[in-house]
Amino acid sequence: MREADVTGLDMDMVSPRTTRDTLERDVPVIRLENDVELREIYQFGRKLGQGSFGVVYEATHIETQTKWAIKEVCRPAAGSSKVKMLGHEINILKQVNHDCIIHLKEVYDTAKMIYLVTELCAGGELNQLLQRKKVFTEDETRHIIRSLADAVVYLHKRDIVHRDLKLENILVKNSVDDDGRINIKVTDFGLSVQTGGVGIENIMTEACGTLIYMAPEMMSGRGYSQWCDLWSIGVVMYMLLCGEPPFVSRTKTNLLEEIMNKEVTFNQSIWATVSDAAKNVLTCLLRVEPAYRMSANQLLENPWITGDTNVPAIPSNVLEMMRDHMEEEESKRALTLEELSLTSSEDALDAPPVPKEASTETDSNYTAKIKESHDSLQQEKCKNSSETPGTPPPTTQAHASVKPTTQSSAKQRRPQEKKDFSTGQKPASDFSKADDQGPSASSKTRNGTRKLLASCKTNSHSE
Repeated sequence: MREADVTGLDMDMVSPRTTRDTLERDVPVIRLENDVELREIYQFGRKLGQGSFGVVYEATHIETQTKWAIKEVCRPAAGSSKVKMLGHEINILKQVNHDCIIHLKEVYDTAKMIYLVTELCAGGELNQLLQRKKVFTEDETRHIIRSLADAVVYLHKRDIVHRDLKLENILVKNSVDDDGRINIKVTDFGLSVQTGGVGIENIMTEACGTLIYMAPEMMSGRGYSQWCDLWSIGVVMYMLLCGEPPFVSRTKTNLLEEIMNKEVTFNQSIWATVSDAAKNVLTCLLRVEPAYRMSANQLLENPWITGDTNVPAIPSNVLEMMRDHMEEEESKRALTLEELSLTSSEDALDAPPVPKEASTETDSNYTAKIKESHDSLQQEKCKNSSETPGTPPPTTQAHASVKPTTQSSAKQRRPQEKKDFSTGQKPASDFSKADDQGPSASSKTRNGTRKLLASCKTNSHSE
């Protein structure tokens, strides 16, 4: 038995250490001649779990009589994808040191097998506990999700993406603690990667993990980032509260379609006992578009997690805040335009408001009033230009039915126009100008208006 290089296993089993400013823990990687030598150090007990990558046993250190968990992995063929996966897992576990992440004690390397010795979680997998309990209470779920989010924040700060968060990869350290809470440990970093940051050059494209926990963007082929872990947390939280996944289908194709296109629903009767705050968190986590998905930090600061009921519910991120603001502004703008369309002609003439009951104007009189408003504004522009030094006053003949606009009335209108700008409304003069210059909605309307104007002129001359 001898100790191998602590920076990695032979035959490039562990990928080279990155240049990132991350301190690795002192985890020894020990070379053994054969598997029998390991049995002289540890006494193997019951099998704790099994996956496609290895088998986990409970083991007792013979000299100290302390219990550990040993993950036994068949030595992958050189150059295979499993070599990289195992190397990533060992490198990441050597770097992390967090209460909610499994602790790696040492690694043994033999001719046929690789053994990872980790701390023992007596409570088993969270999935097994859920099967026994059927559902978790909201308080139990809150504590589990807080711990899970705390672990993911720690990983994401180090640009580590787990990519396979699920109930089977969350271990229960003990059945319950003194306060009745369930303490967890995140494990199985075989699919995890350490990126170079959040830049576009570090976008991942490989689809991996378990389908019911996979984020939609992982299956889209367009690439994804660390936000995929938050979707998985949402699936875990949903299953803890109701005992079922948020998306269920009989075929893989239909399940994929639901995950990528269907919004999360709360149809089961159990959701009547769950708070709206918890449902809001799930809605923010299970957003198909990752840009609108809640981050791990935002999850930790959410009032449902912190228990601070005085904090109002806020959008999950900046993009959602911007979207809500734009929708609010569009709603205000639509209301403003509607009001101005009803009052612009009256504002331009400085006429007092007329009660609806007293208003009996015909279409011809209304058209004439619009024409008077336009001509009045044209006269005002001419007078303003005539006041400019060195500019000869233009000769403009007003319509016979239009009274000349005085200078004082122009000054009286200006404060009103300024007020319109301050409230975000377009001044009436601009709308009149736009109506004069813009195209008509239809030829019938334009011809009808001309006839009405001609009729008004005839009537005014005859008077």
